[in-house]
Amino acid sequence: MNFEKWSHCSKARLQASPAGYSRFRADTFGISVHFGLYSIDGQKEWHQCLQKIPRDTYAERMFFFNPVKFNANEWLDLFVESGATAFMVTTKHHDGFCLFDSELTDFSSMHSPFGRDIIAELAEACHRRDVALHLYHSLIDWHHPAMSSVDFEPASDFPAYCRYMLGQIEELCKNYGKVSGFLFDGWWPAAKATTDQNDVVAQDNWPLTEIYDLIHGLQPDTMITNNHHILPLAGEDYQAWEMDLPGENTAGFNCTTIGDKEKMAWITALINGWSWQPERNDYHTAAQISEYYRKCRSLDASIFFNLGPMGDGRINPVESALLKQLGIKRG
Repeated sequence: MNFEKWSHCSKARLQASPAGYSRFRADTFGISVHFGLYSIDGQKEWHQCLQKIPRDTYAERMFFFNPVKFNANEWLDLFVESGATAFMVTTKHHDGFCLFDSELTDFSSMHSPFGRDIIAELAEACHRRDVALHLYHSLIDWHHPAMSSVDFEPASDFPAYCRYMLGQIEELCKNYGKVSGFLFDGWWPAAKATTDQNDVVAQDNWPLTEIYDLIHGLQPDTMITNNHHILPLAGEDYQAWEMDLPGENTAGFNCTTIGDKEKMAWITALINGWSWQPERNDYHTAAQISEYYRKCRSLDASIFFNLGPMGDGRINPVESALLKQLGIKRG
């Protein structure tokens, strides 16, 4: 892994506080969810890109987003019962649709028929239960007109998009109480999303320095990672393995070198699937998940177990049943 090739991409000065690192090490089992417009009818989270759906056409899905059975307290009660002490949610995936109230866009749950700030409700439920709140945020945005579309061409006005992105990250840091973690996705120097992804990365010059120092300045305890499949850069506090254990690369795109930061394995309930996909039934078993957890603990690593909530806002009953079978003790 040519880490030096990318080390110039972040010159961040700040890291998370000792308290942030201590809490992260204590949170050995967490739950993450992928939830958004793609959940309406059970599509993959990459549905817009895979089907090459134009911005304006895909944006119409917002008018059908109405997860009337969503209940943040029910979600968190289930997660706490399963032994989780941390929770991560998609604030915005690659399609650009936000689950939070942003002054910078109308493309959000607030302007859908649902009309609610999902992140605010989940943050409140987490804080009430002392569950560490982690926020997933996509760097790329197929909806924003200044950014690349699903064809991954160079951005039309990358500085303008970066101002938008930094503004939204600042909103997330200021408006939802204590944030224990940020996971960024969409910058893949070691795993091309498309044949020209490296060219896009090189041309766009992501402002990772500004992102990381902004977060650590506003939320000193926040642990940051970037799902880029290389060793952690300056300002990143832990290393993540996507659908793999630390040091392994069964998925084909993970970094096999273990760095000197904290470690996290990001495992999916649906095998190789992040969002709710009702036509599939190939889930990991409770025994397999428990074994992943055991191996993570032997490696002094945490694990986040990903679920795909259904279009109406409920946790998939299959995944709910899996959680209840795990027997992981909280704390």
